[in-house]
Amino acid sequence: MSRSYRFDRFELRPTERLLYVQGDPAPLGSRAIDLLLALVERHGCLVTKHELLDLVWPGVVVEENNLQVQVSTLRKVLGARSIVTVPGRGYRFVEPVVVDSGAASGPPPTARTSDSVEALWAAATADSPLSVLPALPSRILGRDRDLAALEDQADRPLVTIVGPGGIGKTALALAAAHAGRRRMRDGVAWVELAAITDPALVVTVVAQALGLPTNADAPLASLLVGLRPLNVLLVLDNAEHLLDAVAHLANAIVEAAPQVRVLVTSQLALKVPAEQVFRLNALSVPEHGALMDEALAHGAVALFVDQAQAADRRFALADANVAMVIALCHRLDGVALAIKLAASRMPLLGLQGIWMRLDERFRLLASRGTQNLLPARHQTLLAALEWSHDLLGPDEQAVFRRLSVFSGGFSLALVSVVTSDDRLDEWTVIDLLGELVDRSLVSVDAVLEGADAPRYRLLESTLAFAELKLADSSEREAMAQRHARAVAGLMDRAYEGYWAMPDNAWLNTYGPEIDNVRKALEWARQNDPGLAVTLVGAASVLFLLLGLAPECRQHALALQTQAESMSASESLARYWVERSRLHWGISNGLMHEFALRAAKQCRDVGDQRGLYMALRCQAGSGVVSPQDAMGLLDEMARLEHTGWPVRLKLQRLLAEVGVLKAGDFMIEARLVCDTLLIRAQAAGLDAVVSATLSDLASVSLALGDTDAAIRACRKLLSRGCHRRDNFVLHALAIVASASLIQGDAHQARGSLTDFVAASRSRDWEWLGLYSGLLALLAAVEGRHEAAARVLGHADQAYRQLGSRDAQALKARAQAKALIQQALDATAIERLSAEGADMDPETLCAWALARDDA
Repeated sequence: MSRSYRFDRFELRPTERLLYVQGDPAPLGSRAIDLLLALVERHGCLVTKHELLDLVWPGVVVEENNLQVQVSTLRKVLGARSIVTVPGRGYRFVEPVVVDSGAASGPPPTARTSDSVEALWAAATADSPLSVLPALPSRILGRDRDLAALEDQADRPLVTIVGPGGIGKTALALAAAHAGRRRMRDGVAWVELAAITDPALVVTVVAQALGLPTNADAPLASLLVGLRPLNVLLVLDNAEHLLDAVAHLANAIVEAAPQVRVLVTSQLALKVPAEQVFRLNALSVPEHGALMDEALAHGAVALFVDQAQAADRRFALADANVAMVIALCHRLDGVALAIKLAASRMPLLGLQGIWMRLDERFRLLASRGTQNLLPARHQTLLAALEWSHDLLGPDEQAVFRRLSVFSGGFSLALVSVVTSDDRLDEWTVIDLLGELVDRSLVSVDAVLEGADAPRYRLLESTLAFAELKLADSSEREAMAQRHARAVAGLMDRAYEGYWAMPDNAWLNTYGPEIDNVRKALEWARQNDPGLAVTLVGAASVLFLLLGLAPECRQHALALQTQAESMSASESLARYWVERSRLHWGISNGLMHEFALRAAKQCRDVGDQRGLYMALRCQAGSGVVSPQDAMGLLDEMARLEHTGWPVRLKLQRLLAEVGVLKAGDFMIEARLVCDTLLIRAQAAGLDAVVSATLSDLASVSLALGDTDAAIRACRKLLSRGCHRRDNFVLHALAIVASASLIQGDAHQARGSLTDFVAASRSRDWEWLGLYSGLLALLAAVEGRHEAAARVLGHADQAYRQLGSRDAQALKARAQAKALIQQALDATAIERLSAEGADMDPETLCAWALARDDA
C-alpha cells in the first residue's frame, strides 16, 4: 500500500511523484516535488537550507537561489502561507497534514478550516522568531532611559525613532528589538533599508524578511494578507531616503494588520496618522568641571571610555584626564558615531592628540580597521553627513549651507534675512528650515523665558560640514556680508529694546546672539570698518549685561581710528557714548573724554537721547566739579520727555546719586537710592537694582552704618549668583571696608580675595579704585612693607582715575597713617616707587600675601 499526504485541497503521492489539486495533477517538476515531499514529511518543523539542499540535490553542488526558485514555484500552486521562511535558517511547512497509508482514492477535501490553520501557524512559529536579529555590536551605553521610554511605546502600532545621522537610532532600535522579541508571539523581523535605492522594492524586501511571498501584480495586497494573522515586531531601519514608500507601507500595515507593531528609524518622521515620533537626542554630556564618577554617569563619557578601552586597553579615565574627556564629548555634541570614531584613534594619537586634531575632524573621525563591520555611511563622519545631505533637494541644500554663517545658533528672524534671496522668499525659507528640523539636521533649543520664539542651531560637526559645502559654493563671501549686516540690524533693534524691556526678557531674547555678534564684528573689522563701529555701539549693552565689558573695550579700541575719521551720525555718537560707559571704573579721564566727544556728535545730529546719556556719563565720571555736575543734571532734566522709557529716565537719578556722594550729601543720596530701588524693581531692571544696592551700601558705609552696608551687599551678592554685572566688585569691596571698620580682618581678607578673583576675570575692573583698601588690609595685618608697595600703586591709580570717591580716599589715608607709624620715610618712598611699577597680578600677590617677603 502506498502512502499519501493530504492537506487542504491537495494530495501528494510520493510513489507517483505527483501533486493532485482537487484530483487533477499539478504542473510541478521533479525538484519541486522532491522539495515538497521533504517539507511535508517534516511538517510543522523547521528544515534548514542545508538539509533541503542535501535532500533535493544529493551529491550535487548548487547555488542557494535554486532552492528559493523551487519554493517560489510551490507557493504559486499551494498558496503564499503554506511554506514559511525563517530568514537565515530555512523553511517550515505549516498546513495541517493527514497521512493516508492506504491507496489514494478520489480527491482530497476541497475546503479548509481557517481557525485550525491560524492555530497551526501560531504553533509552528511560536518556538522560533521570524527573523534572526543582528547581534548587538556592544553595550548600549547612556540609553537606559531612552530604551525604557521606547518600551513604554511598545503597544503603539507605529513608532519612528527620529534623529540625525550617527546619533544612535539603529543601536537603540536593535536593543528594543532584542528586548521585545519574546513579547511578540511571532518574533521580530529586521529590515535594513540603507542599501535599497528603488522605492518599489520596499514591499518585496519586507516580505522577504518576514518569509512571506508577494504577488508580482499586487505585492502590497499579498503582503498584507500574509501579515494580517501575525503578531510580530517589524523594524525598518534607515528609512529616510525611501520616506514616501515606507510611509505608505507602514500606514497600510497599521490599518490591515492590527497585531503587527512597526518600528522605524529615520532622520525624518513618516507623518502618517498613527505614527508616534520618538525623537532621539544626543548622549548626555556632563558639565565642565564634573568629577570622574559624575562624568561616568553620563552616556557620552561612558561611551567614549568604553570605546577607548576597546581600542587601547591601557586607557583609563582618571582625575587627570576627565576634564579633557568631558571637553571632547562637548565638542562632539554627544553624537555616538563621532564619539566612537574619535575613541578608535586612541592607540595612534592618544587623548591629547585627538583633542588637538578636532579642527580636522573629518579626517580624524574616519574609522580604521572596521570597514567590513560598518555600513559605508558610518565608516566616516563625513560619509554619514554626505548621506543626509544627498537626501536634500537643491533649495534645502542651499539653506543648509547658508546656515553655516551663524555662530552659537540663530533665530528665525536672522535666518529669514540671511538665507533668503530672489528665489527663496521669507516664507519659503521658513518652510525649508522646518524640513531641515524634521530631517534632524537642525536642532531646536527650548524657548527661554521672555523670548518669543525658539532658537535653532547646527551641531558642531554638522556646522563644520555645512561650512565645507558653503566653501564649495560661490556664496561664502556674500553670506558673510549678509550675516554681518543682519546682525548689525538686529543689534540696532536690541539697543532700542534695551531701554524699554526688563533685563531678563531682553537678555533671553538677545543674549544668545553674542557669538553671532563676535563673528559679525570679525568680518566687519576686516571688510567694512564703518559697519563694525555701528555694531560695537549697538552691541555694547549686550556685552555689559553679560559681564563682558573688557572684551567690548578691546573691540571698541581697535576701531577708534576708524571712528575718528567718520562723519557725524547717530550711530557714531552711540559708539562714543557706549565707549564712555565701558570705561566706568577703568579710567575716569577716558570716560569723560569719550562723553565729551559723544555730546558734540549728538548736538551736531540732534540726538537728544544720545546727548542725555553723554551728559550722564560726564556727570558720573568724577572728573567735573560738583557745581558743574549739578549743571549737567539740570540739562538732563530739561531734555527729558514724558514718553521716554523708565530705564532711560532713571539714568539721571543714578547720576544724581553719584554727584551727591561726591559732594558728601549722603542722606540726600540715600533718599534718591530709595526712589531708584522702588522704580527699578517695579520695571524689572535688574542692572539698575544692582547699581542702586551698590550705592546704598556705599552711602550706608559713609554714614557709619556698617551693618546696613553689609546687608545691602549681601543682597547684591545673592543676586550676583545669577548675574554677571560688575557691581559684585563694589559689594565685595564694601564688605571688606565694613569688616575692617568692625575689626574683622579675617572677613575683610576673604572678601578682598574674592574681589581680586572677580576683578581679574573682568580685566582688572575697579582694581585701581580699591587698591587703597588692599593696602589697608596689609597694614592692618602688620605687613607694612607690602602695604607700602600696594599704596604706591594705589597713589598712581588714583591719579590716573581722577577719583573723588570718599571711601576710597579714606581707606588710602588710613593705610598711609599705619605705614608711616611703622616705617621711615626713606623706606616708604623706595617701596612706593616699587609698587607704582607693579602689574595688577604682582600687586594682588603682595596685597594678599600672608607674611612680608
